[in-house]
Amino acid sequence: MTSIAIIWAANLIDLAAAGVQVGSGAARKKKTILILQTLQIFMQGFSMLILGGLTGAINNVLSCLRNVLCYYEKLTRVWKGILIAASVLMTILLNTQGLLGWLPAVVCSVYILLMDIKDPVQFKLLVTLSFVPWCFYHLVLKSYTGAAFDAVTIAVNAVTLRKMLKGEKTEETENESV
Repeated sequence: MTSIAIIWAANLIDLAAAGVQVGSGAARKKKTILILQTLQIFMQGFSMLILGGLTGAINNVLSCLRNVLCYYEKLTRVWKGILIAASVLMTILLNTQGLLGWLPAVVCSVYILLMDIKDPVQFKLLVTLSFVPWCFYHLVLKSYTGAAFDAVTIAVNAVTLRKMLKGEKTEETENESV
């Protein structure tokens, strides 16, 4: 495939992942967010791999494992350490992008350290802020749909966060009380 065809293919994969990503922005429940994130990051990892973002792809695979462990409430300190160590080690061994190649490891490590936050507002803030560096990473890789939808997801999360701070109910929280 030519480089333009590769960019198109990766962006189409990212477009599909983006739909899942934006949907996660409206979710409030931690488990719902984790399920949607796992699907989205797996798809985006494949797109990054196609575009040469090996450290991003590796960190996305590790993030899928992280989310599964968290979903089943098995994400212990030991698992967090293993995931962070794997991220750093794989980045050292496989990084061909210089400082940019370290961005996924840093973002994923911070997220792993803080993702057991119990407060839903603080967790939503963590999720929102974690998309900012990924937006930059996607732009550099030429994953334009990934970057565009990162920006949209940041905005949707910000709106949801504002509603959460004001105590407004959404369809998801209304269904929880039924």
